[in-house]
Amino acid sequence: MKYNPEKRAETPVAKPPPESEYRVDGGGPWGPTQFDLPERNGDNTLAAVLVAAIGTVLLLALAGAWTLWYFKFN
Repeated sequence: MKYNPEKRAETPVAKPPPESEYRVDGGGPWGPTQFDLPERNGDNTLAAVLVAAIGTVLLLALAGAWTLWYFKFN
């Protein structure tokens, strides 16, 4: 048995905006992505410290809630 799929009509591909040819700094024609936004000097120490601090607070809150639950119900 031979399967002949229907052919789709061709659609035009979106073009980048005209101002994209003047962009020089990362991100390509559509602008920056989340991977193109480091600090200008390449140092992301503040971001790493913030993520570590938030993670530590969340883990401490989780441990505290678990401890409270454990001693209250056991």
